[in-house]
Amino acid sequence: MKKVLVSGYIGFNNFGDEIIFDVLSKHLKTLGYKVSALSCNPAETKKLYDVEAYYFKNIFQILKAIIQNNILISGGGSLLQNKTSNFSLFYYLGIIFLAKIFFKKVIIFAQGIEPIRGKFQEFITKNILKTTDLITVRDENSKNLLKNWGIKSELLSDPAYSIIENININQEKNGLIVQLRKTKGVNNKFIKDLAYSISRNYMGDIKVLSLQNEYDEKVCLAFVEAMKRYDIQAKYIPFENVNKTIELINNAQYIISTRLHGLIIANTLKTQNFALIYDEKVKTLCDELNIKNIDINNYKNEELDNKLDEFFNHHLNEVHPYRHFSWEIIDDTLK
Repeated sequence: MKKVLVSGYIGFNNFGDEIIFDVLSKHLKTLGYKVSALSCNPAETKKLYDVEAYYFKNIFQILKAIIQNNILISGGGSLLQNKTSNFSLFYYLGIIFLAKIFFKKVIIFAQGIEPIRGKFQEFITKNILKTTDLITVRDENSKNLLKNWGIKSELLSDPAYSIIENININQEKNGLIVQLRKTKGVNNKFIKDLAYSISRNYMGDIKVLSLQNEYDEKVCLAFVEAMKRYDIQAKYIPFENVNKTIELINNAQYIISTRLHGLIIANTLKTQNFALIYDEKVKTLCDELNIKNIDINNYKNEELDNKLDEFFNHHLNEVHPYRHFSWEIIDDTLK
């Protein structure tokens, strides 16, 4: 039996990265592969996904995992970037480098590749990526960036779209989910403005959903408090696991979300979605699928109010284009 090791942002209780690993590990198992992962929380990852898990910062466990597996899959998500830190970039590149030292096959899996800051960092990234066996990306910007570097890649959609294969879409949806994350634009003013606009345009059940408690909880709770000023009781729901979150989104009629995968899953499950754009990847998704949105770093109160009025009251039956995720090129490279 062939063994596959997955390197990604696993075990951090981030909905987007967990759902990618969830669909990837399930697919690999259907093909007969034994799956392992490098995780921040190996015990939890092993329990949730029934895989072998190794601590992602323990060099001895990393080496053991690489040696014992035939193939490394790096991704998905936005692993190869140094917007957050150089450590993150060099960590994921280092895993790839170690895998190639031990003559392992390496697949870059549906990643969003961002411009790398610094000539040295870009040089290292380019040359390590050139050693890999297959690079797949999830958006045109990533493909064009790699093309400019002289690196071939294949364009896929986000792996989360494949979730539709195993879920029955709820046809009787109701309620609103508001999903906020800690970021520059989600400040006290925006939270108050959003609460005011929702109170004017929506009357119904409201759930406030965290998709990564470490970053989302504080602003989600602040929004709950802001809604109380209008005598509206919004219920805060922390992130627990992928399945519960998908169920919540599947049952909701509307979602207003900052996070990319909140929007992707809502779109796939035909939950009406409105994006709070805080960075380029969310804007790109909105442009591709014509998702209603507002730029939270550059908006006016009247604009927010008008757009939410249109969202709730005038486009109830709008369906965005369905996106399909193809496993074919991944499966061929795994063989």
